[in-house]
Amino acid sequence: MPAHARRRRIPYVLTAAAVAGVIGLGYAGIAAARSSSDDKDAQLTAAAPRDVAPAATEESLPVPSSSVSPSPTLTTSPTPAASPSARPTGSATTPATKPATTRPTTKRPTKKPTKTTQPPAPGNTGGGSSGGDSGTVSEVIRLVNAERKEAGCGSLAGESRLHRAAQKHSDRQADQNNMSHQLPGEASMGDRVTAEGYRWGGVAENVAAGYRTPDAVMEGWMNSAGHKANILNCGYKHIGVGVAKSGDGTLYWTQNFASPL
Repeated sequence: MPAHARRRRIPYVLTAAAVAGVIGLGYAGIAAARSSSDDKDAQLTAAAPRDVAPAATEESLPVPSSSVSPSPTLTTSPTPAASPSARPTGSATTPATKPATTRPTTKRPTKKPTKTTQPPAPGNTGGGSSGGDSGTVSEVIRLVNAERKEAGCGSLAGESRLHRAAQKHSDRQADQNNMSHQLPGEASMGDRVTAEGYRWGGVAENVAAGYRTPDAVMEGWMNSAGHKANILNCGYKHIGVGVAKSGDGTLYWTQNFASPL
């Protein structure tokens, strides 16, 4: 049996608390938590079996904006204050499918934010390799800001530490050929961003696998209410993007959004 046929039967699973819905040619999910002294849990969603093709997932730790509750299959915790143009909120049901679930927690950041820089070229680790260059990263950011402008939100600035967090996560997904917000032995999204030295008030993450171009992955994310809510959350100020290619040629994409304390 051809290798590609076998891969289509391997489910993409997210360590999450809700099940992801299919977005066009991919999959989607979301998670959220608040950065506070109470250390809220981050809720992550799981992606559906890989029967369709590319996959996409998302998680967020609320920023200065309204609570986010994307429609596919997710719930999000309330966010700090927001601008009027932030996306509406809601709640979603949890489908009775079979992805694994966990509830990772995040801790209050202790390090200071760093200045914004131009996006670096994606890197790679292990069995994965770079899925693009600085032009790919810049194009993703351009497309994000075009969508935000249309929605009335301010542009996001590329942030070097967020780029590093996003790239390392894409590298790890490519190395393991597995799309997830938190792979085995890996820190949670919020802790990964904190480890890079970014002191955040809110942070979110979109991930995807299998999309070949910035246009394609952005179309997938924008066709999912949860991912779209992160992209169009007017409370976020910075963005980091990572892209890496696995041994079988699958591209793994990561977006990290954040607002500093």
